[in-house]
Amino acid sequence: MHTVYIDASSAILLYKTRLFVPCTQYFSMVMETHVYKEVRVPDHPGAKFFLSMVQKNRVTVLRTDPDRQVDINLPENLDLGELQTLMLYFQNVCPTQRSFIIIDDAKGARFCLRRKVPFINALLVPKVFWFAGLLTKNDYIDKTALVIEKGRYSKTVIEKATALSSSDLAMFIPNET
Repeated sequence: MHTVYIDASSAILLYKTRLFVPCTQYFSMVMETHVYKEVRVPDHPGAKFFLSMVQKNRVTVLRTDPDRQVDINLPENLDLGELQTLMLYFQNVCPTQRSFIIIDDAKGARFCLRRKVPFINALLVPKVFWFAGLLTKNDYIDKTALVIEKGRYSKTVIEKATALSSSDLAMFIPNET
């Protein structure tokens, strides 16, 4: 099973589009403690939901180790949640473990592209599930439209996501069907 490190905006978007629970069924979901605090703001969408996900052991909350420095030159202009998510990934990534990041922050995504860190955004989750046979084509189309409606994606990002094939996304497709 893939280990997935997720940022707050992606988690909330997947919650709003009812894709977060399926993620917990096919991926081992990990949130850094700061990200978990961001999704648990009282009276915000999903606050009680994410608490229940942790209580049900569907999400693991881990803290970055401040004493364990990783030489990755993270951009200083990242929000703390994205910064901590990337740090946690680098502190825990293992060559024998299939892992990636779900991140919807443009600066974080650019960093991942430059450093060849495996990542997708929430927009690609329905496509990954469709390629895995977990969604029908109609459900994939409906869920993708909902993610676009609830998210903030540029036309360019949407076009790039649409063009990706199953071979482009092979490393993200869950194999526990």
